[in-house]
Amino acid sequence: MPKIVDHDKKRQEIALKSTAIFLEYGYKNIGMRQLCDKLEMSKSAVYYYFKTKDELFRAATEAIVNLDEDVLAGRPLATSASTTQQLENFTLIFKQMAPRFFQEMKLVSDYIDVIGIDNIADDPCMQLANQKYLTMLTTYVSAEHCNTLYTTLLGLLNHQIMIGTELDTDYVVAQASRCLQ
Repeated sequence: MPKIVDHDKKRQEIALKSTAIFLEYGYKNIGMRQLCDKLEMSKSAVYYYFKTKDELFRAATEAIVNLDEDVLAGRPLATSASTTQQLENFTLIFKQMAPRFFQEMKLVSDYIDVIGIDNIADDPCMQLANQKYLTMLTTYVSAEHCNTLYTTLLGLLNHQIMIGTELDTDYVVAQASRCLQ
């Protein structure tokens, strides 16, 4: 009996597995052959789902952002949430991103080296990530303050890297609270 494959699910699985590979090896230092080896899949199988490394990278970017959003499932939306719930939502996003943020920033720098700094604003992957995080903050924290919250989120994540230790949750909440005033 032929094997029935859910192609959408398989595509998502490949994209999510690829995020870990890109985070470990960067963007410019790995080609499709190495990606296929690390995925333990034949090139033809991967190429069935993704025609280029860029297409796979975009899917991996979307997969990791979607994973971050999954942590908010069942949480109150910004429009009906209390300030305390909005701050809890912000903190959940922060804690979801924090463990891999350093690797992500290395990957972003590596990727920008390839696309060029002048092309960041028009790059589909950069637009996708920025828009998804802004939408997440709009939906779960505050539409009115989403840009300030995004800047604060990235700043707090960088701050945590620079001091070499986890930021206290109360400190994270206090910084996000300033944005909501």
